[in-house]
Amino acid sequence: MNFKQIALGLLLCSSAVAFAQYKPSYTVVKSYSRFEVNKDASYTQFFEEQDRVDTPQGIRMLGERKITYNSTLETVEVLEAYTIQPDGTRINVPLDKIRTQDETADDGAIYSDSKSKVIIYPKLEVGSQVYYRAKSVQHTPEFPGHFFTWEHYSPHVRYQNVTVELVHDVGIEVGVNTKGMQGGKLEASSQPHTVAYKFTYSQDKAYPNEESRADLPDFAPNFSASTFKTYADVGQAYQVRAKEKAAVTPAIQTLANELIAKANAKTTLEKVKVLHHWVAQNIRYLGIYVGAGGFVPHDAQSILDNLYGDCKDHVVILESLLAAAGIDSSPALINSSTAYLLPKLPTPGIFDHVITYVPSLNVFLDSTSRFAPLGTLPSGNMDKPVVLTQTGTLSRTPKTDPSKDRTEARIQMRLTRDGSIEGKSQAKMLGIFEVASRNSQFNYQNKNQADIVNRLLSRFQETGWGEIGKTEPTNYDKAWRVDSTFELDPVVNVPGPSAMAIPVGLAPGRIKNFADVVLPKERRFPTSCNSTKHEEWIDLAFPKDMKITRVPKDVSFVKDNLKYQSAYELKGQVLKIKRTYAASYKNNICGEEADKLFSAFTQVLRRDLRQQVFFE
Repeated sequence: MNFKQIALGLLLCSSAVAFAQYKPSYTVVKSYSRFEVNKDASYTQFFEEQDRVDTPQGIRMLGERKITYNSTLETVEVLEAYTIQPDGTRINVPLDKIRTQDETADDGAIYSDSKSKVIIYPKLEVGSQVYYRAKSVQHTPEFPGHFFTWEHYSPHVRYQNVTVELVHDVGIEVGVNTKGMQGGKLEASSQPHTVAYKFTYSQDKAYPNEESRADLPDFAPNFSASTFKTYADVGQAYQVRAKEKAAVTPAIQTLANELIAKANAKTTLEKVKVLHHWVAQNIRYLGIYVGAGGFVPHDAQSILDNLYGDCKDHVVILESLLAAAGIDSSPALINSSTAYLLPKLPTPGIFDHVITYVPSLNVFLDSTSRFAPLGTLPSGNMDKPVVLTQTGTLSRTPKTDPSKDRTEARIQMRLTRDGSIEGKSQAKMLGIFEVASRNSQFNYQNKNQADIVNRLLSRFQETGWGEIGKTEPTNYDKAWRVDSTFELDPVVNVPGPSAMAIPVGLAPGRIKNFADVVLPKERRFPTSCNSTKHEEWIDLAFPKDMKITRVPKDVSFVKDNLKYQSAYELKGQVLKIKRTYAASYKNNICGEEADKLFSAFTQVLRRDLRQQVFFE
């Protein structure tokens, strides 16, 4: 039973208001946790928490408490729970009303052995406090012989009194690391033949969330304890149980041979491509976790038989298929959050996702992202630390790169005599944008096109009609492009004299999207950032008898790692426009300086987008 498994009914709400207006929904009045770790890494955890409702929103957030656990590996008992009214009245939650329920994840996974103790607190109002005390016994470690736990303290909540105690048998080595906490190893333990630690923490200020904030492991105060000495040990602990699951069975061998023969794949690259794409398209994402299934995959043959599995299962069956083709691969442990750093103390807790690494091609694959062609990854996997479990090597997924993660849009528009616009666009998306675009176009299939077109046009306060060209999001043999045709309702009064800004239509409009980005006035936390490039070529044609009297001026913003340029040229009755945005960052973690630079750019961009064409 780890800290991270104790959850409120809802996550903390984001806030875009200034700090002076921000008030956290609740305060952690008291948090106590004690771990007693045995020589074999089994352990007992005693924990209690008391929280105060500080806002009306906090009533909803604190009204339900879930304690999630693996019923095969551990037992949980809620010993006491009650509400304290503002006047001090205590209202107990009857133990027979604290229910146990099966836990189902939002992503479609079925957790066969994952359950929750659910506490519903009665009669909450602002000023009420909720309390619970519980006990967890982890009788079977998730990794044999290993203990680990960690907790991060959110900057968006106030903590009055946090205490963490750790007591472990002298026969097991446990590393301990903290950030922002007081305390340490005790000179003497109250229990014989044990080593003891005690830490405290408090935080009287809380701050609102921030746009694109990095995840808590990268910066927040924390407590962690682990028997793993290195990340290579973490990788080995995973590998020792996962490797045998990738055994090549006759059915796996037959399938690999058939797929390779059908595609006439000759080279390693061609073979990896066909096998990866088959897994991505045919193995439905679904997890059934039994026992230590959160860290141990199913065997490749059962995955093939059922045609479903979670990320670990995707990696196993792909590893097996590749092995059948004589190609070596390794699982790569990675996180799916916006954390880009590894904690100092090695722990499996940072990794909640697994992808595939092919050494001979030096390429990472994520077959759970069914719209990521070979050589691409979804944005959430970029520039992340990974552990290659086959060797225990620490590595990192590729950074975003403006030469690879980019878009190209070519738009042709014609102003009609009633002021409406007739247009068409051709958009190419590469890298992370290709993955996202293929996914979007797949989701658009078999839906009302009018609704989709109206929603896309409304991004920039435009109306009209249009059609998005038919695409095949799972055809990776053809370069990805999305074409569209559209007509916009009148955007300007004609005949003139009059003026108009440049419309977007059904083009991606990625550059114009930047104009709507509002960054926090003060950046307190690290943020994620991507190195990307966007180019637009726009031809806007005017009627032959219309006189163009003024066109927008060229704009250039070049500073540090960010460039934006726009050029306007009138050729006859056609205004030719070229816009280019490019950003290049050293890594995916940025801060206040990057905000200042981007804000300066958006000021220039907004002025540019407000420029108009004058005619009569």
